Amino acid sequence: MQLRSKSLILIVTGTLTFALLFGLLTEYTFNSIFVSGLKKQGHIAAELMRLTITHEMDEGNSTHIRPYIENLKGVPGLTYANVVPASNVIKQFKMDTSKQVPASSLEKKVFASGKEASEIIKGEHPTFHFAIPYIASSRGLHNCLSCHEAKEGDVLGAVSLSIDITEQHQAANRSMAMIALLFLGFGAIMAFSLRRLMSPLIATATELSDIVDQAEKGDFSGRLKKRSSDEVGDIAEKTNHFLQTLENSFGSISRKVEALISKSDDEKDHANLLDKTVRVVDDMVGAVQFRQAVESDRDLEEVYERLSNVIIKQFGLSRFSLYEVSNSKNQLHPIIVKGLSESGELWCDREVLVDCDVCRAKRTAETVISVDGEVICKAFSGNKVQNEETLMHICLPLMLSGSVGGVLQLVFQANEADTVHAKLSTLKTYLAEVSPVIEAKRLMQSLKDASMRDPMTGLYNRRFLEGYLDTMLATADRQKTSIGILMCDVDFFKQINDTMGHDVGDTVLRTVAEILSQAVRTSDLVVRYGGEEFLALLIDSDEKKSVEVAERVRKTMEAHAFTTPTGPLKKTISVGVSLYPVDSDAFWECVKFSDVAMYAAKESGRNKILRFTKNMWKDGENY
Repeated sequence: MQLRSKSLILIVTGTLTFALLFGLLTEYTFNSIFVSGLKKQGHIAAELMRLTITHEMDEGNSTHIRPYIENLKGVPGLTYANVVPASNVIKQFKMDTSKQVPASSLEKKVFASGKEASEIIKGEHPTFHFAIPYIASSRGLHNCLSCHEAKEGDVLGAVSLSIDITEQHQAANRSMAMIALLFLGFGAIMAFSLRRLMSPLIATATELSDIVDQAEKGDFSGRLKKRSSDEVGDIAEKTNHFLQTLENSFGSISRKVEALISKSDDEKDHANLLDKTVRVVDDMVGAVQFRQAVESDRDLEEVYERLSNVIIKQFGLSRFSLYEVSNSKNQLHPIIVKGLSESGELWCDREVLVDCDVCRAKRTAETVISVDGEVICKAFSGNKVQNEETLMHICLPLMLSGSVGGVLQLVFQANEADTVHAKLSTLKTYLAEVSPVIEAKRLMQSLKDASMRDPMTGLYNRRFLEGYLDTMLATADRQKTSIGILMCDVDFFKQINDTMGHDVGDTVLRTVAEILSQAVRTSDLVVRYGGEEFLALLIDSDEKKSVEVAERVRKTMEAHAFTTPTGPLKKTISVGVSLYPVDSDAFWECVKFSDVAMYAAKESGRNKILRFTKNMWKDGENY
């Protein structure tokens, strides 16, 4: 119900209620005065009757009583007058009750109470009926007990009379009607005045409601009309100032958000602009907080793990993949795969791991949505992996330095499409915030790898070994295992550079690195120690296994033919073997022992392996 209707109902109801209450109070007061006057009038008349009758009885003229009463009836307005004897009087004087007028209820009431009583009998001609008791008394001028067989205070009878009050009643009604009309007129004037007084407030409130509705939709251009110079006018002025402030600040933001949303295909809901603005701001704040969190993460692995948790917990998605584009820009590496029962399975054809251009999102650098076309990307194989349900997918490219550095793939059922679509713009915001962090950490990882690896062979260098050494030795000591140390050196390598050039020498070194890497386990470590020297660390290896690996390297090297511009080239390698902590509990001393054994192999003819023995070590001798 509107305020205008409420105020009208309140004014009408209030006026009528007040008029009714005032009328009832007036009628009650008027009737009290009117009845009080009638009682006084009746009391005087009845008392005169009683005194007259008493006097006549004292004079012994009891026969004059009845004619006197009959004559009283002729008095204007007096319609009834009578003296009704009590039952004890009737009994004493043996009165003929058949000639007596029966006592009325009012008169019986007087007999019972010994007090005067009155009543107004309504009808066409209203009548006031009044009665007083005739009390036996021995005091005063008249001694009732001298004639009556009664006790002091007994009721001997009742003096009763009735007065026609038709004219008085009509006059009272006319007065009441006049008062009611005057008050209704006054109420109407008050209602009109209140209506005029409240009209600016009602109009302002109605207008304010419309303006608030506009503001909820992001339109703050509405203004209130100032209709008075009182508090209502002050409210209008302050509200207009507040709306002007909102229009200059938040309104500008809303318009920009509206322009942003209108350009996005992801915003298809019909929520009002203000709600959209609040949601966009919340999403931005959440994305910024997310970026601040990932910026403090130690490495890419933690960043990807945090991104995965956000997708699962905040966006409610359980099936998705995150691919990273390799530095060569031609391969995709799966970083995270969620929602598949078996490890190693992908939501895409494995061809994307070999040729990343098979991925439509990577190739076009645009969002790929299968909702618009079920087979929009032929690389998607989700319905082949889980053929019990029809799946859709959305692939979002992660832009790094203007090119695609990764792809986030969302997989969902058809009935989840609207929910996923509604969250897509927010997810894009998160990806836009995390992409620079991923790019920075990938660059840092590349720089770190470059400083830890030999750029020509791709093997770790001595700097990496020095940083990794404490972890490796602590593991070996804790597990009480030994580490096989192989120092390898290409025989007569200097001749290659001198006679065939450094390009051929570099090819030989790269090939040696490949031979060593293939001869050891993935848990082992191959380091380019310097020049043509390579160090292989065999984790959890005893003497026999270490010698076997060294021999395998030697034989492979001996059998391999290097391709050079002048034809095939054969080269050999010498290997020295030591064992940590068998030969020494100092790691670098064991490395020195393997180096000593390697030089001993060279001195004894090259193309051989030698296990270090203590007689090879001569204090002060340099190898």
